[in-house]
Amino acid sequence: MRPASALYDPKPIPFLEAATGTWAGTLTYRDYQKPDRTVSLKTVMTATLVAPDELALYYVFDDGPGKTVYSYERMTFDLAAHRVLWSSGISKPSRMEYVITAHSAKEGRHALAFETTQDAETQTYALEFSAKDWLLTKHESSEGQEKVLRSKYELMKRAG
Repeated sequence: MRPASALYDPKPIPFLEAATGTWAGTLTYRDYQKPDRTVSLKTVMTATLVAPDELALYYVFDDGPGKTVYSYERMTFDLAAHRVLWSSGISKPSRMEYVITAHSAKEGRHALAFETTQDAETQTYALEFSAKDWLLTKHESSEGQEKVLRSKYELMKRAG
């Protein structure tokens, strides 16, 4: 048997370390079938570090009586290059690269804004969290159009 040894991997990005844990609340999103209507789902999300610069996000959504929906995502943050690489889904995987447009940390509150434009449509995300709460909003806009709120996660950290 080999003795255990430390790997001496790099320290995590400090704000990512603060994002880890189990969070519970709601996902509210604009209905894809009826865009003038919003839908809210009870949501539990677990965020785990899988590398010094990468979070794995595991979601459980309550989508009505007897219907539970699961989702898996990974977010890799390259702060030096101002990039976020976001991979999501297993049955329909997608991978998007975003440009970080703002990043701040003040009094234990972290804020990060990032966006991408494809086919004249811009997706803009704002991520804010502290030791107690997690807020992630997504806005979409097409060329010449106002930004529209597509989705919003409002989560509180679970004890334990």
